[in-house]
Amino acid sequence: MGRHRAAEARLQRAWKAEREWSRELRSQIARLTAEPRRSSGRDDVRSLVLEAAIVLSQGDRGILLSHEDADDDGKLDVVLSRGFDHDPRDSAVAQRFAREVLKRDQILREDAPAKHGEQSTAADREIESLVAIPLYLHDRFHGVVICANRPGGFEDVEDAVLLALGDHAGAALQQGMLHHQLESAHRGALRTLVEAVSAFDPLLHRESARLVVHALHLAADLGLDTRERDVLVGAVLLRAVGYLALPDSVLRKPGPLTDEERQVVEMHPRIGFNIIGQVPALREVATGVLHHQERFDGTGYPAGLAGDRIPLVSRALGVLESYGAMTHERPFRCSRSAEDACQDIIDGAGSQFDPEIAQLFVEEIRHSAGDPSDDLAESVLEVLPYHPGGGIPGMLGPFGGPSTDGLTLLGDHRALQLSAREAIRLAGDDGELAVAFVQLEDLPRLNDEASFMVGDRLIQVAARNLTRAAARLGGTAFRASGRRLAMIVPLGGPLSPEHVEQEIAGEFTGGPAIRHTVVTWNPGERSEDLIARARHQLAAPAAGT
Repeated sequence: MGRHRAAEARLQRAWKAEREWSRELRSQIARLTAEPRRSSGRDDVRSLVLEAAIVLSQGDRGILLSHEDADDDGKLDVVLSRGFDHDPRDSAVAQRFAREVLKRDQILREDAPAKHGEQSTAADREIESLVAIPLYLHDRFHGVVICANRPGGFEDVEDAVLLALGDHAGAALQQGMLHHQLESAHRGALRTLVEAVSAFDPLLHRESARLVVHALHLAADLGLDTRERDVLVGAVLLRAVGYLALPDSVLRKPGPLTDEERQVVEMHPRIGFNIIGQVPALREVATGVLHHQERFDGTGYPAGLAGDRIPLVSRALGVLESYGAMTHERPFRCSRSAEDACQDIIDGAGSQFDPEIAQLFVEEIRHSAGDPSDDLAESVLEVLPYHPGGGIPGMLGPFGGPSTDGLTLLGDHRALQLSAREAIRLAGDDGELAVAFVQLEDLPRLNDEASFMVGDRLIQVAARNLTRAAARLGGTAFRASGRRLAMIVPLGGPLSPEHVEQEIAGEFTGGPAIRHTVVTWNPGERSEDLIARARHQLAAPAAGT
């Protein structure tokens, strides 16, 4: 009986310790990924894993070794070390234990490991006791973590606890690698779009590069945080993406535009929004571009937003772009002086431009030494971190999964909730807002009779349809659940709930079969209640049949 109780007590301790490993590593990874400016990707996660292992094993130093010998020196590569007074990269003890772990695929412990006859180094003589634990990545051996000098040694630390460390550390390394790859993909997508604009119009790209320098100053004057600053910079660089789809004859026409031609040009913010918004991390950049032609008095396009209902990035971009357009040549007019452009911006404050932003920008221009040189502008572009949207809906959150639906690349139900909350904040007490829900009626039958691949294709088609409708309305589309899509649309001006209904019905005229509903926000209503009301209204017809 006593032996049974002792074994049970050891098991309980092991379970408790394993939970502590998991909790500590998850919390530290969460902290790391919540600070994108601090993280440089994979190396930070490796450091975190080693430091957590040392602390949780109650050692005072440690080494992380790779299973590879990348430099072909005959030794396993020491990736990181912590706590040593002497460099352990040539540690004979570390090499011996790492190779034994590789060979035997098991945890190894030892007291006084340096007393084994091999040529010991100064770092080896610092090791009084150690444990060597295998780390796995996707079920493949990835490396070894060695922790040293636990008071009393490591013999009484349960294997289950140490194996849990290896499992959780491997998961943490995988999380870090995926996070690093995701950030690289987002930066690559942004640079690809920037290069596309540059190839389309090199002079416009040079103008944008100069405006980026002004945008950095304006962001500081407005007190923007690093995320908002990078979103503004991204919007400056990508504001002309929508022009790529417009006829060159209209864009470069030397004379006044006809009404029809002007309507074509006014499509560019929506086109830009559709293109940029395909990259989840650039969703806020896309929104900034979508509304940068709105006017402070509500007479702009595409949604007729006014005042604070226009996103802050869009208001700032509107001032920056107007200054850039006035101080650079266009096919239909010559460039103007910086002072003339500043005076026009001041004259338009309160009607076209946000008065505060206009004042801050003009003060910055008038106190500067003139427009930045091309060399300075290009240098700034080269060193920009390009983390637009870090930490916002659509980015990979710590252990929370993405807020972007992988099938449609639309925001998921979490992004819908957060976006509805932000839309209500922007609407204020007297604003108008609509939430639309679309349900795919044939999806369950297709999944059952055909295959889930056919069902997935139906969802993707419907998502594209709703995204097109959202772009025309100045709204944002989401995948709310398995067969339900949603859209948030700011109302006002020419936009009404009936107009939203018509746009959705028209977009789905050719299929797939849907049921849809549009509800308007009641002042004082919470975002959760608004979305719940839309869901209930969508389900109500089915309940009555």
